[in-house]
Amino acid sequence: MTYLYHYITSYVVDGQRIIYGPAYSGRERVYSNASLLIQNVTQEDAGSYTLHIIKRRDGTGGVTGHFTFTLHLETPKP
Repeated sequence: MTYLYHYITSYVVDGQRIIYGPAYSGRERVYSNASLLIQNVTQEDAGSYTLHIIKRRDGTGGVTGHFTFTLHLETPKP
């Protein structure tokens, strides 16, 4: 799969285990309710993301969701 380079992290529900991928920078945190927190957001973080929550350790079952993150920076007013 060519997208593995962009893989950040996974959360395995039944083992409450977090798996980090090659795109993990330490600014990301995944939660059991499928929330993803990215701290110190930059323009480079904008783009499409896929969340995959694995219910069982053997990889069966789970849900996948997609979202796009857009960053709008306000221009400071004089």
